[in-house]
Amino acid sequence: MATTRRTHCANKMPWPAGNHRSLERFLDEAERAGTLDVIADHPQAATVLAFAPHSLDAETVGTVLRFAESTSQGQAFPAAWQHWLAVNEGTYADQSEAAAAFAEFAEAVDHDHWEARGDAPLEETLNGFIDIVVAARADGTDPRTALDAATGVKTGD
Repeated sequence: MATTRRTHCANKMPWPAGNHRSLERFLDEAERAGTLDVIADHPQAATVLAFAPHSLDAETVGTVLRFAESTSQGQAFPAAWQHWLAVNEGTYADQSEAAAAFAEFAEAVDHDHWEARGDAPLEETLNGFIDIVVAARADGTDPRTALDAATGVKTGD
């Protein structure tokens, strides 16, 4: 199965021409980190996150994209990741810690929260969700509760 997923990644990731070896190293790293399936689900977004200005390793790419429910959501995640870093500047010790917190945030975004966005663009919605969660964290409110309140959605119990 990993070989099939790896082949899928190699064929679908828009990796720059002439960088075959770096793609192979990235996919080796993804296999070791257990993020190959996530990367295979979001090859375009994974490629964006792997190169500048993001320059994330395969494990961090997988962490950032773990909770994207669809390809279109996944494509909005690189810009959201940049927004996350900007609004949380100085909050996390390193990129890995920031990525874990981003994944925790993304996990809190329920399908119903996405549905409540109406026709708003995904990137705009995701950045708005980030702003809500960051402000709520300052008040000690957990992300899911803050998103429920902001969207009028009732999730959980």
